[in-house]
Amino acid sequence: MPDTRHSDCCSAAADTKKPLATIEQTIERAIGLCGTIEGTEVVPVTQAIGRTAAFDVISYLELPLRDHSAVDGYALGGTGTGPFRVVGRTTAGETAARRLSSGQALRIMTGAPVPPGTEAVVMQEHVTVSGDQVTAGFAVPAGDNIRCRGEDVSSMDTLVKAGARIDPRHVAILAASGYQGLEVRRKLRVALLSTGNELRDPGVGMGPGSIFDTNRPMLQALLAEERIDITDLGIKPDKRDVISACLAEAAMHHDLIITSGGVSVGEEDHIKPAILDAGGQIESWCMAIKPGKPITLGRLDKAVFLGLPGNPLACFVDFLLVGRPLLDSLEGRPTAFPSVRNARAGFSWERRPGRREFFPATVVGVSDEGLPVIEKIGRAGSARLMPLIEADGLGAVDSTCSSVEPGSGLQFFPFKSQMML
Repeated sequence: MPDTRHSDCCSAAADTKKPLATIEQTIERAIGLCGTIEGTEVVPVTQAIGRTAAFDVISYLELPLRDHSAVDGYALGGTGTGPFRVVGRTTAGETAARRLSSGQALRIMTGAPVPPGTEAVVMQEHVTVSGDQVTAGFAVPAGDNIRCRGEDVSSMDTLVKAGARIDPRHVAILAASGYQGLEVRRKLRVALLSTGNELRDPGVGMGPGSIFDTNRPMLQALLAEERIDITDLGIKPDKRDVISACLAEAAMHHDLIITSGGVSVGEEDHIKPAILDAGGQIESWCMAIKPGKPITLGRLDKAVFLGLPGNPLACFVDFLLVGRPLLDSLEGRPTAFPSVRNARAGFSWERRPGRREFFPATVVGVSDEGLPVIEKIGRAGSARLMPLIEADGLGAVDSTCSSVEPGSGLQFFPFKSQMML
């Protein structure tokens, strides 16, 4: 890994020599810094949502546990239309009734075990009842409306794979298989730090040139997941020794340290030299995107370091594109890339090609082929936050695009899938 005191791919000199990296190359580099965290814990299945399975979970039961009826109706001792003589009644939770002989039927409720000798179950809406006789309205095929033992899950099937993110679907199948607890990876320990003499937390007195810290609260919200324990390191002044000491301490107790801003090459940008002073390794990495071109990756002690841009929109974009896959890698999860949809433009736009560009966008309609039609909100590369509030997601154009016209093909990253709102 290059020493940034000698090489900086985002510096003016290096930028003309080294091609900008693609998003995929940057993600690959970030993942390459990660090792899977060690340590597990057992949590109740109902509290495992959002956590990561530590190991494969095997079923020791068959599902369903027994043959049972899929409908309210009649279990038939034979096929065809009948008539069949009704010899009893059974409901869910009862022991399977005695064997049905040919020509017999049993009134049966959904979920009730089918008795031996049952050829099929016919829905109650499809029969005619006369005294103790039922006649089907059609020739009932063998096996109809019977849920067979083990047709869903066989004994020793894998219910949940190691690295899977647990969601309500997993909870359902684990509960059905009798699991009360699940062994998951321990929570990720993530530290957040802001630097800047001008930054203030809400409620703190403002002076000339002061601004409220935006990115740290935003990142806290983006990281608010069950799988993550967040440590707020607060705001540190633009003092190299102070920042270095803070980062060195944080690296001893965290898996990931995230900062925003201070990663350029200005005189008051101290993040990179501070990490080097603390004994870390670091490199600047420039992506061929806008906003979000500068991003910093590295390691300090056992912690991975991710330095995000100070522009709020750039910070937001880079976290979604690189930060989320990095978190997945630390947990041993398959890398989940942002969900993207094809879309059509509802606007015109002339732009300078060269970088893939992201922008806040709102859905204003649906095209003839069923694609969302999106409208661009705000100015290109703007640090304004209101366009994000008004947007339904992020639109994107390819690096080669120089002109967008109504109907042009675009990409759309909906916020609901990215942020799980």
